[in-house]
Amino acid sequence: MDSMIPRPGADPFCGTKAVDPVDTVTERLMTGGTVVQPTGIRGRAGCPGAAGPTTRHRAVYDAAVLVALAARHLLGPEVITTSVIGRGLAVQLHTMILARYVPWISHVSVFLTDEPATPEEASSGRAYDDSDPAPSYFDARVVDELDLAGIALARAASPAKSAFGSNLVVVAGPDGPDGHWPPGTPVHLAKGALLVNASGRDLPPGLANQVGQVIVDDLSLVEQAAEHGLARPAQAHHSPQPRYRLVGDLRQVVLGERIGRTNQEQVLLVELLSSAVPQLC
Repeated sequence: MDSMIPRPGADPFCGTKAVDPVDTVTERLMTGGTVVQPTGIRGRAGCPGAAGPTTRHRAVYDAAVLVALAARHLLGPEVITTSVIGRGLAVQLHTMILARYVPWISHVSVFLTDEPATPEEASSGRAYDDSDPAPSYFDARVVDELDLAGIALARAASPAKSAFGSNLVVVAGPDGPDGHWPPGTPVHLAKGALLVNASGRDLPPGLANQVGQVIVDDLSLVEQAAEHGLARPAQAHHSPQPRYRLVGDLRQVVLGERIGRTNQEQVLLVELLSSAVPQLC
């Protein structure tokens, strides 16, 4: 657990040097690079790809940085209320990267697919504050950083409750212990929400059907990702009139070639195809 949590002012996979990994990726995209690198997003001077946490954890970190990049360019400046849904370790790292590198976040609601909420947590749904004991489901350092940043943290009893009213919804890995989306109330997304799929697999139809337009992290990965569990972008790419419409990738967004949604009430989905490509994991 310790190896996944960034220290203040440090990149968790590059020693203690203070860097902004979102800026690093943005600069690479602006100069013709892609999200895919042999050593992932950490492939820069002084940042050895083989050192530190497990390969799986580094892949989660790469995805979290891309989520932060998407949020910076496709939301704001406005108050951001965030929902992060997935397994505990992934949710913590996504939450930490968002809190550190995305301005305007005021509230984070989390749903942990591998650790059900206690009856007390499920019934209250209230935000943690600094007068409470540190919640057991999050590393104390993550909680401290959220508190210092003025970001409220709450644990939801279901994906639907976590996503309710949020204008940024991150699916960090929705699969529960049995590999399926947790049962329960359907998830309804707020108008104009930004939905980011970092799970490496197709979203449930109930979520995908609320999407108006789709941006992927890298158009060159559409067919490759389809072979590894993320097929819906390829289907949209080939269908003449898809409900779920693919309009570009993050490089085009960074360069100003794509502005994201044309209707501010549309739900915009960012599919991280690189999360499905095994070479990055």
